[in-house]
Amino acid sequence: MTAPPETQTIRLVCLTSTLPDAVKQGRIPPREAQTVARTPAGPEGFTLQQLRKPPRFTQIILAGDCTCEGLSSPLPAPEQITTPVNLSAQFAAQSPAPQVDDASQKPHFPADLPIIRTASLQDRNYGTWHGQALRDLPPDALNALLHDPDFAPPEGESLRQFHTRIGAWLTTASQGEMAEVEPGAADLSNSPSSSGARPSAPSGKQSRTRSDTSARTHLLIARPAVVRALATHILQGGPEMATRLDIAPQTTSLFTHHAGNWRVRALGVP
Repeated sequence: MTAPPETQTIRLVCLTSTLPDAVKQGRIPPREAQTVARTPAGPEGFTLQQLRKPPRFTQIILAGDCTCEGLSSPLPAPEQITTPVNLSAQFAAQSPAPQVDDASQKPHFPADLPIIRTASLQDRNYGTWHGQALRDLPPDALNALLHDPDFAPPEGESLRQFHTRIGAWLTTASQGEMAEVEPGAADLSNSPSSSGARPSAPSGKQSRTRSDTSARTHLLIARPAVVRALATHILQGGPEMATRLDIAPQTTSLFTHHAGNWRVRALGVP
């Protein structure tokens, strides 16, 4: 008799990027604007109270309008293509490092960690209004933009449509790309070496090994509005709820998925 499949556990660690400079100037950012995420330094950088130990990531999921310090260009096009990247070589290619080689100050990523860069997690599409100063918009249009979740700028999307897009990505991801990561990727992120055969575990440790490999931990890098939309989707809210949540740039959130359900475990941790 075939044993039933084990329940897949997904941990989604979300790191928010900086805000576009245009936002600080009272303008809607240009569509091509890229924001930067700075990963915490050292092996303890992503420590959260909800995790028993610093996470070892299976993959990085990068929004198409974000970049990450430590990942050199060119990055794959934002089309949800899984691209194995030798991160060790990329970190070495960064501009001038300090004279003292302190490994504790480098992001704690294994080499060849896959990167998925996706347009589905980009910030809201403001259509022809990208780059516009808010003060230049007609008063009624500005009021609708700020207060009507169903208002869409020309050729853009409404706040509700934006939230629907982000929620659809989360639903698809929990059933597909994150839950079906090749076992080799998990072995690489959790083992000191990718070469050689993996030794067989003693019979007394079989259940623990299966439990460890049934959980996947992923690093998602996106803008604060995207992480806020993910949180409200998990909480079964909508755009109205999002207006009551503050998630700052350069903060970390944790969402977990188990037995078909998502939970918000941490939100906007500095």
